[in-house]
Amino acid sequence: MRIRPKHAWLLAFVAAFAALAGFVFWGTWSLDACPVMPDARMTFPASGNVSDFFREWIGTGRFTPWDLTSLVGSPYLWQELQYAIAALLAAAGLAYYLRGRGLSRPASYGAGLLLGFCGYWLTLFSAGHAGWFRWMLYGVFAFGLADRAVRKGKLKNWLLLGACIAWASFYQPDLWFLFTVFTGIYFVWCCVRERKLPDWKGVVAAAAVFFAIGAPSFIHAFGSDLAGRDKQIEESKGTSLSGGAKDDDDARWIFVTNWSLPPEESLEFFLPRVNGDTSCQMTLALGRRQGSDVKPYTGALGRPYGAEQGNYRQHSLYVGWVTCLLSLLAVVVGFRRRRGEILFFFFAGVVFWLFSMGRYCAPVYRLVYALPFGDYLRAPVKWHHLTEFCLCVLAGFGLDSLLAILSSRGVPARMATGVVCAVALFGACDLARIDRLYCAVVDLTLAKSPNPAADEVLKRGGGKVADLVEGGGGFTSWSFSTKRVDMTGDVMDPEVRFIWAGRDILGNRQASAWLKAKEARPVGSYVVTQKGIKSANGQSATAILFELPGVTPKPSASTQMPPVSYLTWLGVLSLATTVAVLGCAAKGAIRLSRR
Repeated sequence: MRIRPKHAWLLAFVAAFAALAGFVFWGTWSLDACPVMPDARMTFPASGNVSDFFREWIGTGRFTPWDLTSLVGSPYLWQELQYAIAALLAAAGLAYYLRGRGLSRPASYGAGLLLGFCGYWLTLFSAGHAGWFRWMLYGVFAFGLADRAVRKGKLKNWLLLGACIAWASFYQPDLWFLFTVFTGIYFVWCCVRERKLPDWKGVVAAAAVFFAIGAPSFIHAFGSDLAGRDKQIEESKGTSLSGGAKDDDDARWIFVTNWSLPPEESLEFFLPRVNGDTSCQMTLALGRRQGSDVKPYTGALGRPYGAEQGNYRQHSLYVGWVTCLLSLLAVVVGFRRRRGEILFFFFAGVVFWLFSMGRYCAPVYRLVYALPFGDYLRAPVKWHHLTEFCLCVLAGFGLDSLLAILSSRGVPARMATGVVCAVALFGACDLARIDRLYCAVVDLTLAKSPNPAADEVLKRGGGKVADLVEGGGGFTSWSFSTKRVDMTGDVMDPEVRFIWAGRDILGNRQASAWLKAKEARPVGSYVVTQKGIKSANGQSATAILFELPGVTPKPSASTQMPPVSYLTWLGVLSLATTVAVLGCAAKGAIRLSRR
């Protein structure tokens, strides 16, 4: 059976991406290991994954195609794959868009590789921001679908356009909002470029699918998400998060513009690691232990308002010097040839770069702040995602321009294609080299082992546990989470009912006096090793579980299915529409492959 060229290119693209993703996440593919990702769950209950999925769906009505992974295999299987697959689909989405604009396969797939491994785009896995990767699964395809819907029409394109934007809305609503507005602006640009109005029937079909699938998400966003942000801002008044401001307007402005991009940090778009890598102590500690060259971040991103020192960053900003040079080549050629598509993404990228500076470019960002929901968008550095996207689109045009230049100079077609592929692959390898620094491997063997201390907590009715112990394989609080025990590092939390502490705490006078004043009594002693936690007695114990009297445990969350509500029925509609759209897409893909 002969493989068609388009299939051969796709297979080569996937193989190259898989090799680079394997390098970035090397050491984490075992079911007993994962990357450091503090904001994401690392351990899971021993059972109940499927029931959790149905409980979530019945209670919220939210469903996307990715949720089917809850029904396939252990959740540990998807810990790294969720990031790799999302980045792969984002890369494929960019290639799909660029092919629709008439670019060559080497340029389209090459730009896709650059996007998939772009610094801020991918390294947020080290923070565990899985919601961003959920958007990635669908959101990039919207640009290619918008272009095709305007140019070609076809019901399939309109249905998929509405579905992709709706699926992308279920997580990370602020980034979804930014990219959806940008997609809408691009849609209008497509209409102007083609000098025609879109088919009204297609618009209606896309809108119907969009609201049918996304209704549960929109209700949640306009309800709890906005209310939650208002609560955050209210609680920030008088604290460092609002620069000590108590006035509503000042506190809101300072709160939402925290994590603005300092202008000097833009140098990292082109030069990696100019201010180090990450502020995450776990990534630094484990990475160095594993031989990584990861360095502390010394820049100003995440610095509190009015402070002269302090920062916090868990990701890269590196776009890649190859990507930047290719983007420049595209802009030079674009201005000369007056290619509107290139100019559109060039000016969009500049605007997004200015927006990402937030309070450092206050007169410009005030425009964003004044827009509907603009005063809810926290961390202006998020706009850098859109800047990265624009630069990678331009890099695709740059690769295509390079191919045209080589061909015009008499370079044989195969050699010119090889040069373009080599440039793109080199740029992707350079990006993956930096991405790898953010992948510190966590051994989950200890966390997944039986935990008699957690069993003791549950036997006594449960309650919040203050974790003051570090085991040989990492923080032992992870093993408690497998038992659904609430953990905290704040020993002064009034809801703390148990103290999980190292035996050496008894030798600390201040700690011993505090435990005595609290009338804490030991309820069990244990030995912690890299293989697990076991009950122990006497001097062999390395950790002790204390109970604080007088703290009433909160009633445990019900394991029963929530009652069926209007959200459930909206979820049924969302699921049915999703199945219909996927069926339509599969039918179209089969027809296309037979041509």
